[in-house]
Amino acid sequence: MDHIPDIPVTFKGFHESYDYPSLGALRKMAFESDINGLRNAFLKVGRRRLVLPATLFALLKKKGSK
Repeated sequence: MDHIPDIPVTFKGFHESYDYPSLGALRKMAFESDINGLRNAFLKVGRRRLVLPATLFALLKKKGSK
């Protein structure tokens, strides 16, 4: 099984590595992360927002299987 390392990346860095979700959709997911259950997939360091890719995909998969 392939393991995606859970290394925090910027939104731009995430979009360079992954096609889904789009940059706009990713920003919306982060903005609504308290509501949509994706809070653990995003970090805020100062003013910078970071994404944990493996956590994001695991949470999306979990939400999709309900």
